[in-house]
Amino acid sequence: MRVHSLRCKLVLGAACAVLAAGATIYSVLFNDSRLVAPMDFSAYVFRWQDLPMLIAIPLLAAYVLWVAGSAFWQLLRRNRRAAAAGRTRTLSPRLGFLGLLGFLGLGGFWTYAQAGEVFPFCFFLFFGFFGFFFEGKMSGTFMDERFRENARRAQLAAYRTGFGILLVTVAVLGRGALGGNLEYTLIALLCVLSLTLGLVIFLQEYLLYRYDHDDALPAEDDEGGGV
Repeated sequence: MRVHSLRCKLVLGAACAVLAAGATIYSVLFNDSRLVAPMDFSAYVFRWQDLPMLIAIPLLAAYVLWVAGSAFWQLLRRNRRAAAAGRTRTLSPRLGFLGLLGFLGLGGFWTYAQAGEVFPFCFFLFFGFFGFFFEGKMSGTFMDERFRENARRAQLAAYRTGFGILLVTVAVLGRGALGGNLEYTLIALLCVLSLTLGLVIFLQEYLLYRYDHDDALPAEDDEGGGV
């Protein structure tokens, strides 16, 4: 059942990707890059040549929302089962590759130069998804008192690190406009805030993994020494 569901998602995803790529190529070659290059939508007038992009974009968005919703629902069910069993949720360490989405934040420099948009800088937050790698390596771990204490230690250390970075940032940027430009100050603050939140999310999982792993080493050494 899961294999068929995964195949269905892959086939639909490939179809949406091919459709979006074909619509983009058609728009660039035969429709003056409409709906591909930045344009003023307040003066937009529909043309029949826009149909490929008008079909491909909503389909691709609907597919992404469907996959995200399905993944969230499956994750919620797994979390409930894990919580009932007193164990950590089951995740694949490969989800850590989602942290690569953080590089989308670099697109903020392009959007700011082209249209004055700074929202893409918020994507730096997704660097925190690298923490899924360490959380996945601890999938199904029994949450005894030692594990819960390590989780509290990791959370406190991550919060202290994030608070320290924000404190330094406020102290530096609060001295005046960066380069004499308030917009640059806002961009710097947004970037630091997004990166700090991502770092806190990552550190909680990384430090928990380190603490739990370090606590397990003495027992393993004792067993090895006994042999």
